[in-house]
Amino acid sequence: MLRALGPTARTAGACICVVLAAVTAAACGGSTGDSSVMADGAPSPSSGCSGTPAARSGTVSLPYDGIDRSYDIVVPRTPSAEPMPLVLGYHGYAESPQVLAAHVADRALLDGFVAVFPQGSDLGGATPAYFNVETVDEPLLADDVGFTGALLDRVEADLCIDRTRIYALGFSNGGMFVSTLACALDDRIAAVAPVGGIHLPPDCAGRPMPMIVTTGTSDPLIPFDETDAGVPLAETGLVDESAGGSAQVRMLDKAREKPVTSWVASWAEQNGCSLDAPEVTTIGNIVERTAYTDCDDGGDVVLQAVEYGDHEWPTLPTLDATSRALAFFHDHPLPRDTLDR
Repeated sequence: MLRALGPTARTAGACICVVLAAVTAAACGGSTGDSSVMADGAPSPSSGCSGTPAARSGTVSLPYDGIDRSYDIVVPRTPSAEPMPLVLGYHGYAESPQVLAAHVADRALLDGFVAVFPQGSDLGGATPAYFNVETVDEPLLADDVGFTGALLDRVEADLCIDRTRIYALGFSNGGMFVSTLACALDDRIAAVAPVGGIHLPPDCAGRPMPMIVTTGTSDPLIPFDETDAGVPLAETGLVDESAGGSAQVRMLDKAREKPVTSWVASWAEQNGCSLDAPEVTTIGNIVERTAYTDCDDGGDVVLQAVEYGDHEWPTLPTLDATSRALAFFHDHPLPRDTLDR
């Protein structure tokens, strides 16, 4: 098993077991967010806007492709006919939805988002939970793109969702997976925010996908630049082969063949950005922000590099990765012509 491709122990903490209950209580008390101000233009209501909401905060079972799957959902108090933005959050390898929800759910709720945290597949308990980033040809790996599509169908039918405001963020293996969604579901996902993990599928042919990437420059598992790329996980001492998961390790190694800076440059090129002079600024003298904004169809690409940052979800006082991702999402709705294609 791969022990460290999720948040560190101090970020998980005792709150993992109670975070969903706490956020659910906050949802019942209302939200300070106003989803009506999220859209620059008219929203595109989902089918759930025509009826009574059928979903509340909690855990929902959703079997898919012969596998028992589930997701945790947090729903703000919003008028039933008002389309709400939606953010999908994908946890790290061998972790759980509650770990990521501890970083994301409260802020998403305050901003008026429906927040959904899918549970990764564990192949019936044979492996640690993971998301298939589809970088290797392995029939044992689950169809997580198909599962995400089925999940969106369910949530859009159960709740009033603005179909132009569906986003995805993820950590580590989850960050790699939202990079896959950026290609595979570009007609449904408006923008993505990978943290501590990213890649670009070789057959990506989607529209320019707005993307804000966050990583630590001293991440021991996800190489930052060319000076520390290409170390196989099997050589890091973090892999317990007796626990299985060899297919998942090959998948993750494939996504780690290039460093984050190279993947980001590849995404900027994919999105038709000008690579000559990105805008480089600093955040609090410890985070270097590189922004490619001269891109096709608003496909901005932003890299937030936390100096000496570890393999973790950055929080204040260093960087509020969650708030910055949601603010980026605010500025990048799905093009309406994409919904009609």
